Amino acid sequence: AAAAIIIEKSEEEQIGEFVLGTDGSGYKNLIVPNGGFRNRYDVNAKEIDDNSGSIRTDNNLYMNGPEIFNFTIKAVPKVVSETLKKNNITLNEVDYIIFHQANKYMNEYLRKKINIPKDKFYLNLLHTGNTVSATIPIAIKDCLGNNIIKKGDKILIVGFGVGYSWGGTIIKL
Repeated sequence: AAAAIIIEKSEEEQIGEFVLGTDGSGYKNLIVPNGGFRNRYDVNAKEIDDNSGSIRTDNNLYMNGPEIFNFTIKAVPKVVSETLKKNNITLNEVDYIIFHQANKYMNEYLRKKINIPKDKFYLNLLHTGNTVSATIPIAIKDCLGNNIIKKGDKILIVGFGVGYSWGGTIIKL
């Protein structure tokens, strides 16, 4: 998936300070073992029954869902807290919050854990699903198109995912 956001020069700062991080220790929990430079794609890769009714090989994406969930529920609240602190703003001063649209259950869990009001939180996986790196730009476009956010609003955006990575910032529309 891909997305682009066009920005223009402004006299005032509209993109805040970023909080970025990664932790490679969880690489085995979300990986395509074969392909690229790590291991060559193997046309004869052994088929494995993953006990959920799917047959996969090391050429396919592997995800350890419970471990990804555990990482996310620990990392995202910290990213939110650090992003707010770094930008000298409180959660109450933020007009709207957009997270990576990973899955509905996890995002709702995070919203409740961080005490984000439902009316300030974007969740729309039914329309587009998890488009990976494009979820936040698509969410911004949807929010603008539906008049959920408007010029002058302060938006907290938080991404997280592959390779146990995370990032957050505040943007002012």
